[in-house]
Formats: sequence, structure tokens, C-alpha cells
Amino acid sequence: MDERRQLPRWQVKKEAKVWLPQRQGFSHCVIEDINLKGMCASFDRQLPQEQPLNMSLSLDDNFDFMKVEVNLPWVKEEQGRYVYGMFFNKISEQDKDRVYQYISDNCSGQFKEKWWGV
Repeated sequence: MDERRQLPRWQVKKEAKVWLPQRQGFSHCVIEDINLKGMCASFDRQLPQEQPLNMSLSLDDNFDFMKVEVNLPWVKEEQGRYVYGMFFNKISEQDKDRVYQYISDNCSGQFKEKWWGV
């Protein structure tokens, strides 16, 4: 498969809490990977298919939620979970900084490997 991403994705495999206004409730997901333009996340149930999809999610344990609007360019079912590719349509500069800080704090080994081949 050809890689079409402009930025590398950082593998995080982190459980996250997500608020979905369309469902008027919280859901849990696993953020498989992320970068400043999007992420891959898996859920135990299907998401609403209307586009774009608004959500709030917490990358860390303090539940300081980021508000994003995403497109879902693809979905696949794996081992009873729904895995979604998500492209950030709208994300604030402050939340981009938070994503960058999370990657910097939690994926430093991947930084070295992807950027410097170490």
C-alpha cells in the first residue's frame, strides 16, 4: 500500500475517553496512532457515518478535552472492533500544540527512529 500521509504517524496505542455530541454520551476508544493532521482510532461500536464528525477527546488522564472535527476516509472491522482513519478538518492551534507535546513526551524513541534513523 502506498503511503499518502504527509507526516509520519506516531504509534501510541492509548485508551482515550471521547465525547460524541451526536450520541450525547461518552465512549472509549484506543488511539492507535496520531499526528498533527489526523489519527487512527478503534472503537467497540460503529460511529455515526455523517461527515464531518465532531468529537472531544482526552489524550491524557486529566480529561482536558480537545475539540476536533474529523472526516472518516476509511473504516475497517478487526477482531470485533471498528478501526477508523480520521483526518482533522478543524483543530485549534492550542490543541495541535497539545498533540505535539503528547507525541514529544510519549514517543521520543519513535522521533529518533523516524527522523534520524537511530
